[in-house]
Amino acid sequence: MAALGKYIFIADDFTGATDTLATLARAGLVVRLFLHAPNPDEVVELDAFGIATEARALGNDEIAELMTGIGQQLVPHQPEFIHYKICSTFDSAPATGNFALTMRRLSCAVGIPRQAIIGGQPSLGRYCAFGHLFARAADGAVYRIDRHPVMKEHPVTPMKESDLARHFISLGGEPPTLVDYVALKQPGDEDQHSLTGVTLFDAMDEQNVSRVGDLLRANRPILCAGPSSVAEAVVGTGERREPQPMPTNGPVLAFVGSRSSVSAEQIRQAREYEAFSLTPTQITADGDLDDAIEAPSMALRAGKNVLLYIDASAPVGTPRELAQRSAALVCEIVASTQVGALVIAGGDTSSAISRALGPQCIAYLGDIDRGVSLCRAEFENKNDLPVVLKGGQVGRPDLFDHLAVNVFSLPRGG
Repeated sequence: MAALGKYIFIADDFTGATDTLATLARAGLVVRLFLHAPNPDEVVELDAFGIATEARALGNDEIAELMTGIGQQLVPHQPEFIHYKICSTFDSAPATGNFALTMRRLSCAVGIPRQAIIGGQPSLGRYCAFGHLFARAADGAVYRIDRHPVMKEHPVTPMKESDLARHFISLGGEPPTLVDYVALKQPGDEDQHSLTGVTLFDAMDEQNVSRVGDLLRANRPILCAGPSSVAEAVVGTGERREPQPMPTNGPVLAFVGSRSSVSAEQIRQAREYEAFSLTPTQITADGDLDDAIEAPSMALRAGKNVLLYIDASAPVGTPRELAQRSAALVCEIVASTQVGALVIAGGDTSSAISRALGPQCIAYLGDIDRGVSLCRAEFENKNDLPVVLKGGQVGRPDLFDHLAVNVFSLPRGG
């Protein structure tokens, strides 16, 4: 991969980070995911690496400080491609998870003025046509993003605008130049197509994505925001890898922080777990978490798979506080019981829990479903832990049981 140049991705949450990790690994790159920017000598044997952050849940002051610091730490790596990995639904708000601010701070700190946005990921049912974003929903239909049954009502970053140029401008970004899917189908000489400022690319099919890749490679170094289609464009796609059944040394602990309808159906179909419903108040109340973890811990010690989920009907206070307290709860359980594998659903929740567990890095092992990967959290002074981090909108309806029965060799729940 020497001709490619170093590919670095920075993810706005951990579920998105593992999706791009999987995309690059399937394409044949040697890649790892870190929680902090590594030193150059730590990644000398890698073709690419990622940094997982919690940016989608952060306010502007925190984003500015975080991205300026990361950008400065990346300068010695001399990256040719910096991929700011955001959710394929582009949900971002002026005061929360602002990806326009992120791009501006990264661009200035690392010294790469040329910027781009890929507006879709056809492989995941996300499409961008003439700058407008569309997404397939759980019912199989494709909706304009501002009419999507889930994303138009997102509790933190609802998508009220499908025009990504207008959306980007509303976040404080400069007006991007649109290269639509019709133009992408026209033959051209990439060496003569110089990108300036911010360029927004449509993505209606894999041919569009491949053509965008040609343009990105011809205009490096470049900073490009978008879902894993950025990685697909630059390095291509490889064959999906079905993971081999994995024997583990304990039962599965699943935690669902997502309150989406997709996650609700996955909870409903989970038969191989002892399930425990938690209210936000139970998790965020002052004091210790002993009452909330006692019964799940007993079930795990008895060899049962355990599924913890937040009651979707109960009111939520601050989502970030809920994610952080959920992380404290899961860490206490993992520290006090023998957990063989960890499954986390929900972007903010996955980010908070992963950071609290503190692995040295995360490696890709195989594909469970579209947008859902099996990974290995590697620790410096304790045993590695199989992990599955998934967003609230992805995964088959029987995902949790599929993991317990077909992926992990574990005792069944009672």
